[in-house]
Amino acid sequence: MTDNYTEINGILIRKYRNILRQYIFIIDENGVKSKIRVGKMIYAKAELNTKWTIGHINGMLINIRPGFCENTDE
Repeated sequence: MTDNYTEINGILIRKYRNILRQYIFIIDENGVKSKIRVGKMIYAKAELNTKWTIGHINGMLINIRPGFCENTDE
């Protein structure tokens, strides 16, 4: 992976569609909020207050898993 890759484990506290018609998740990881762009299908299926593990580069979704997972770096 690149140096810009970040993985967060947190709770989905907000989801919305912005003015550019992008689907956005706000994930809270121990008080730190991150904004991640996701696809329409994930957006439609996701429920607020659920746990997620999300890998992203500069806010663009790379990897997503419902629930908390252990570190998967090899």
